[in-house]
Amino acid sequence: MSQPTSFGPFRSPEAKPAEGAGLGQWPTQLEYIRSYNFLFENPNWMMNLLWMFLCQLAGQAIPLLPAMVMYGYQFEVLDSLLASRGSRHVDFDPNKLGDYLGRGVWPVIVLLIFALASSMFFGIIVFVFMFGGAAAAEAGGEAGIVIFIGALLIVMLVGIVLASVVSIFSTPMILRAGMTQQMGEAFNFAWVNDFVRKMWLETILSTLFVTCSVLGLLLVTCFLAGIILGPVLPFVSMHLMYQLYAIYLGRGGMPIPAKLQPGMP
Repeated sequence: MSQPTSFGPFRSPEAKPAEGAGLGQWPTQLEYIRSYNFLFENPNWMMNLLWMFLCQLAGQAIPLLPAMVMYGYQFEVLDSLLASRGSRHVDFDPNKLGDYLGRGVWPVIVLLIFALASSMFFGIIVFVFMFGGAAAAEAGGEAGIVIFIGALLIVMLVGIVLASVVSIFSTPMILRAGMTQQMGEAFNFAWVNDFVRKMWLETILSTLFVTCSVLGLLLVTCFLAGIILGPVLPFVSMHLMYQLYAIYLGRGGMPIPAKLQPGMP
């Protein structure tokens, strides 16, 4: 197994790199609002959002491939965030679609594995609560309607809790798959368990933040915010993943033996 490099964007924040212009500070705790507003510090933010929107639009007709392109680009965003300590990120380059596609294959496969496993479990819960709620609503008049609404709220709450629990393990595995560009590395359970031990709380909090902020914005804007949230969320998720990884390394975590990208220091 290759050893983690002590240079480049994947070194531990504990290392003391040479000082350079434009470098930010390593995060020591989650900066939630920063995960949204960092995107707009790039002068080409509008074009980057447009490309994300086009990928998501293409995903309505073409399964998986647009998602792989998006993940591939987002991991290059992660590379640049690590290289600059979060102060800048790269633009989407349509000439690198093939590179994005190749890099996004492995994290998308890991995501699909978790999605399949959790959807089966969640589907059973939804069926039980919704069937019971519908039966109560039909049989019990107004009281039954209250029961049905209560069952619906419980299903939503269970969904949020399940997503948070799944993220504890899916986040480090997706991170490792995307940085190493190897499927097998995602299942390095010694590293995954170390990440979970050190970062489980922050991982749950980051998932809850994304979920609650999205739901809040959708409700406040009568779901009109969904037009812009779709392209924005990949950047939010990747910036939070960058923060989690940097904090993990600052707590003595094991650096990922990442595959350096051309042009990265």
